Amino acid sequence: MKDCVYVFCDSIQLEFLAAGMWDGAEYRGTIVVGPCISKAYPPQLLREMIHKERLPLVMQRQLHQCYNTLTMVDEAKQHAISSLLINVLTPGMRQPQRIEIALPPSEDTAVKFNDDLEQDRTLIERRYASENKLLHAIAKGDPHMLKTAMEEGKGISWPYRHPNAPVRSMKNLSFSANTLFRKAAESAGVHPFYLDSVSGKFAIQIEQAQSIAELQCLHEEMLQAYCRMVRELSVAALPSMVKEAVTYIRFNIDQPLSLNRIAETLGVHPSYLSRTFKRELGMTLTEYINKLRIEEAKYVLDHGNASVTEAALSVGYNDPNYFSKVFTKLEHVTPKNYRKRKKGYA
Repeated sequence: MKDCVYVFCDSIQLEFLAAGMWDGAEYRGTIVVGPCISKAYPPQLLREMIHKERLPLVMQRQLHQCYNTLTMVDEAKQHAISSLLINVLTPGMRQPQRIEIALPPSEDTAVKFNDDLEQDRTLIERRYASENKLLHAIAKGDPHMLKTAMEEGKGISWPYRHPNAPVRSMKNLSFSANTLFRKAAESAGVHPFYLDSVSGKFAIQIEQAQSIAELQCLHEEMLQAYCRMVRELSVAALPSMVKEAVTYIRFNIDQPLSLNRIAETLGVHPSYLSRTFKRELGMTLTEYINKLRIEEAKYVLDHGNASVTEAALSVGYNDPNYFSKVFTKLEHVTPKNYRKRKKGYA
């Protein structure tokens, strides 16, 4: 009917306003506003409603959260909305006729709620199982396990807390994931110093992202980065002394390093440190220092315009010739040719 606004109230007290769209005498469609509620629903009223509708008691918390997110529209506000609808849809100043209709409860309401609840429970279990597999793969530093977990997790959706702002919702999920991945890597023995830098970098990239696709790419990049950090930087499985030696070397890679200096710092005998280090890592302490220094030097040569001499000095080699000798032995290419090859003009 023209000039009528229908107020529908269903069995769980959700209200909807509906008005017809007319072109002269021809009906074109209906505009529906809602859902909304016209009064507050404290826990006691919710329990009564759940009992009356024979809904599962576990739904009380979900319903309470749902009702807290709905706009409360009392009768006066409903009248104002009704007037707006009628006068927008039908030009001219008209007073709407309000018709209230109580929707009867469906016989299968309880069945539907139980079915939905079971589906929700199953989906939530799948989400958390997938998340735990990803965290386990990161903590193991296992790229193959990570790839499998990522494949298994495809197609499992996570709810948007802000449905009208999907990018914002995805950013919030990404911030949470960044924290979880960082904690998984920390539990595997990666020093917080390294984690803080990577976590901070990802936090900035997440906030600057402009699309869902960009955030999805960042999600995969975070997984792979934290997994790689565990593989390359974890010291969790090492004996305490070797763990301290590795940490000392990493934090002082640009300083003069020797077996005697490190042993003195740790308060142990040099020969004991040397034997234990070789047994645990499969290389001598000097070989380990050179390996780390060359990896750092490669990064310096890859990023920026540092000369070979500057790269050598930046990672603790005072003799550029010795640096070139060690670099060539480990990488099978001179530092100069390595940089040319990486820059693409060799």
